[in-house]
Order: sequence, then structure tokens, then C-alpha cells
Amino acid sequence: MEPHRKGDLTEATVITELKRREIPVSLPFGDNERYDAVIEAPSGQLFRAQIKTGWRNGGVVQFKGNSQHTNADGNSYKPYSDGIDCFVVYSHDIERLFLVWEDEVDANMSIRVETPKQRHEDMNWAADYAFDERWPP
Repeated sequence: MEPHRKGDLTEATVITELKRREIPVSLPFGDNERYDAVIEAPSGQLFRAQIKTGWRNGGVVQFKGNSQHTNADGNSYKPYSDGIDCFVVYSHDIERLFLVWEDEVDANMSIRVETPKQRHEDMNWAADYAFDERWPP
């Protein structure tokens, strides 16, 4: 599937999953904001969310933590930093939803969904980022 269409499918899936959990969702008008949706916690606090497609690569789900823009000079990458509060990541491969706070991500992130042969203390385990375990904040 073409990447833009896959992103649209991911956004639709995430919004459906949030609504299924009875989480209020608002969408910005146009395509000019750094965030894809605003989600509301039970406390009434609002969070700007960037929705990302996670892809399976071996025992991890990966996603990009910055935006890519193409211009005459080629591709440029820009971190989301102050433009969002969190990433809501959906993997179509394993049909799972993850919540990652913006300050937990560098340029890219891998979330471990399978036990590796060797463990490292800096691994990002899927259970630590499972949406339902982290929401509400």
C-alpha cells in the first residue's frame, strides 16, 4: 500500500480505537498543524497527538519520531519537539496500539514485542508502552 494511504488508514484506525474506548477526539481543520488529533483525558486535560504507523521489523515495532518533508533539495527531517505531547502508534501487523510521550522519542523508536536472544537494559518493551496501560495519564 502506498505510504500516504497507509497513514490515512492508520489515522482512521487509531481514531476508531480511541472512540471505542470512549476517549473524546478532536481533529484540526486543514493539514497545517504538527499534531493529527487532540485527545481528552477524563480530567479534561487535552493532549496533542501525532498518529504514527508502526511497522514490524523482526521482534520490534518501529516508528519515526520526526516528520519528513520533500523539497527541491531533497528530504528534510524535523523533530516534533514542542508541537505535540504524545505519539499514538498503531501497528497493522500485530493490531496493537501504543502510547509514547514526545520526550521518550528521539528520531526513531523501536518497541520490543518479542523476547530477544540477548536482553539490554535500554530496550523499550511493548508492555511499557501499551496504550491501555498508559491511558489515562
